[in-house]
Amino acid sequence: MDGVDVAFIQPIEHRPKPNNIVEAGGIPLIDLSPLNYHHFDDSIDALRDLVDKVGSACRDWGFFHVINHGVPSDLQKRVEVAVKKFFALSSEEKRRVQRDEVNPLGYYDTEYTKNVRDWKEVFDFMVNDPTILPASHQLHDHELHELRNKWPDYPPELREVCEEYARAVEKLSFKLLELVALSLGLPEKRLNGYFNDEHTSFIRLKHYPACPAPHLALGVGRHKDGGALTVLAQDDVGGLEVKRKTDGEWVRVKPIQGSFVINVGDIIQVWSNDVYESPEHRVMVNSERERFSIPFSLNPAHHVMVKPLEEFINKQNPAKYKEYNWGKVSSIDHFLQLFLETMEQVDVAFVQALEHRPKPNNIVEAGGIPLIDLSPLLLNSSHPDSIDARCDLIAKIGSACRDWGFFQVINHGVSSDLQQRVEVAVQKFFDQSSEEKRKVQRDEVNPLGYYDTEHTKNVRDWKEVFDFTVQDPTLIPASHNFHDQELQELRNQWPDYPPQLREVCEEYARAMEELSFKVLELVALSLGLPEKRFNSYFINDHTSFIRLNHYPPCPAPLGVGRHKDSGALTVLAQDDVGGLDVKRRTDGEWVSVKPIQGSYIINVGDIIQVWSNDKYESAEHRVVVNSERERFSIPFFFNPSHHVMVKPLEELINKHDPPKYREYNWGKFFKTRKLSDFKKLDVENIQIYHFKIPG
Repeated sequence: MDGVDVAFIQPIEHRPKPNNIVEAGGIPLIDLSPLNYHHFDDSIDALRDLVDKVGSACRDWGFFHVINHGVPSDLQKRVEVAVKKFFALSSEEKRRVQRDEVNPLGYYDTEYTKNVRDWKEVFDFMVNDPTILPASHQLHDHELHELRNKWPDYPPELREVCEEYARAVEKLSFKLLELVALSLGLPEKRLNGYFNDEHTSFIRLKHYPACPAPHLALGVGRHKDGGALTVLAQDDVGGLEVKRKTDGEWVRVKPIQGSFVINVGDIIQVWSNDVYESPEHRVMVNSERERFSIPFSLNPAHHVMVKPLEEFINKQNPAKYKEYNWGKVSSIDHFLQLFLETMEQVDVAFVQALEHRPKPNNIVEAGGIPLIDLSPLLLNSSHPDSIDARCDLIAKIGSACRDWGFFQVINHGVSSDLQQRVEVAVQKFFDQSSEEKRKVQRDEVNPLGYYDTEHTKNVRDWKEVFDFTVQDPTLIPASHNFHDQELQELRNQWPDYPPQLREVCEEYARAMEELSFKVLELVALSLGLPEKRFNSYFINDHTSFIRLNHYPPCPAPLGVGRHKDSGALTVLAQDDVGGLDVKRRTDGEWVSVKPIQGSYIINVGDIIQVWSNDKYESAEHRVVVNSERERFSIPFFFNPSHHVMVKPLEELINKHDPPKYREYNWGKFFKTRKLSDFKKLDVENIQIYHFKIPG
């Protein structure tokens, strides 16, 4: 994983794209010098203009830059130098002031955002020392806890310069808070009362070391700030990205020397009843340069009850939020346990890298995936429409394989009664206790049977499965070592309950096998090959298998990671919950395949891609699970015999289109892929592009 511990790997959907950076030139740059005007006439007009600009920035972005803010540049430089000196210390020295379960202030380097570890180390201190917080997030526990800052011995000037900086930024924060109040049509001091001498504001000193894999990890994962306002100083390396409201695009906030970046927090969003919204943002890391930043989080007193202000609610616009206590949200045990509680719900092993995470609230239905009627295969050859219908069918298959690599089929010949019977049996099996299911658990000797710890792209899948081969026994290589010719005999293992599972599954497998050969022949014809051109690779001892998938409801929909199927074809039955996403080739967007009752979803696998010399491509896909409903699916993986050597077919290569892949043995490839189901590998699992011929 590019030298990066898996704990740092962001889910795919949220991974950064270092080579596709959009500079956020549209984020407003606001000059605060009107706050310093002394001439009355000039100051009134300038102040109105300033208030308007702050309001527009809060509405449109939730982020803005400020200059001429009143914090001396000399102070900014001194705190920056002191911060760099501290983080340059050895880990041993820094950990002398490490946070712990009693006091969450000080140094630490293991913070998580959205269940993924951040690529950073930090030092936290409170603006008010001491600061009072609830000892517990329990609503009925009224005990309070006193937090005191802890300071390192070196650099000796760190404490003094940080406390001076805190007072300066606190003063700036109140100026900004008053401008926000005015921009909302409120009295200037309307919000100040929530921030008396007991406010819980704090400053975080951040250091982001150079990262060898900035495409996988983030300095801070996407998040929104829980307080009222954040005032951020970032160095010239930059890295802050904001999610643009208009299109959801991540855009980079370009550093402006001496400026501060301001963003609206959740509390302002609640107080304004969504007039202003707290924006989602994240921090990218750099592969060559370390980065430093200093955010100031302006937070109210612990006893403040946060709710929409009366000025923003009426009959036509009722309150959008229930009241909550700020102190309980930021309590000591909540501060420390939030990550642990979340991790109890979703183990970090399940967490997908950011780039590949699903977007449950932004689902695009893949209506464009072709729906193909296979009924022409049932027409008698003497039927007058038979030839035209068959030619049209072959053309549709070809277009679907070229454009999507996925299509749905109806009138496929598999009886609905059989589909229903296998579905019932599968649900009965997975309804059993874990102890019962594990009586037929797979192991490294026999990869068939039940298991619930499979990995895709080195991230654990949120599912449990039961595998069985179509042919029993099935022969595969005993080792993935190329020079080891020993074979291994795989035999299916069946549970005692439900008693009908084996019989109905074997009947279903025969039906899937028959359908798969029909589709394989259509694919051959669509490539201009003889109908039976591929069939010999699947004679007698093919290695096809069926997987029964159960996806329990998931508190953080993560699903099965993005992948391509390594075999020839996959024939998938999915229930009405759905969840299959396909990566659209035209724009790289993930689109959801809408379930069609009784249909099958077919996708081209890597072997077809190699045989066709990239005329057809194996499509990347993934599974998004549901937070409320369990999901079942049954893929049939149509794979050739273990001895088959996979390479581009002679009919599809020539001088102008030479072979794009080196030959590889399917059995060895299959064996290697199976090994990764049990454990995370130190390297990426074997893929067909490892056999790609350069150029």
